Amino acid sequence: MTMKFTKITSIAALVAALGAAPVMAQDTGMWDVNSDGALGADEFATGFADRGIFDTWDQDKDGLLSDTEFSDGVYGTYDANVSGDLDETEYGVYDDRRSAAGYWGNDEVATDYQAWDVDGDGVILSNEFADGWGEVGMLGEWDVDADGALSEDEFSNGVFGEYDEDGTGIIEEPELTDIGDDMGDEGFWDV
Repeated sequence: MTMKFTKITSIAALVAALGAAPVMAQDTGMWDVNSDGALGADEFATGFADRGIFDTWDQDKDGLLSDTEFSDGVYGTYDANVSGDLDETEYGVYDDRRSAAGYWGNDEVATDYQAWDVDGDGVILSNEFADGWGEVGMLGEWDVDADGALSEDEFSNGVFGEYDEDGTGIIEEPELTDIGDDMGDEGFWDV
């Protein structure tokens, strides 16, 4: 059965975009509470929470991201034209993001467009994406308490860890630039 990405999720993403915090392209300083030029995990968590991404992705408002909500959230972020399917251009953005500094991890997962387009219709539907995304295994990696869902803290810590490429526990340049790019207009987290 082929499921189209629900309009409700698309509308929620649009509403969140209209109400999101100010654009942060070059202004990570507003998250840097102690003005040391870097972001600790607490500073990041506060700033990231203010973006409202977790709340937008938590469709059932239970305070947890299920594997479906996590997949739908990522999928909706890449569905730039809010069509309910990923075309090859949008998927290319996904593929580039997965490859850039290993953000989404797991290089062993095939990210070939045709492999994720299971029915071969030229677009990746939400259920096809969910299957491929499930193989990436990000939810399992970030789910510290192994309950099968992500709390807001687990989600924030997981995202923080991906930006903290050198594993120092602090996000500094050039990692700050990546956050600024991703939080700004048309960046990954610009929901």
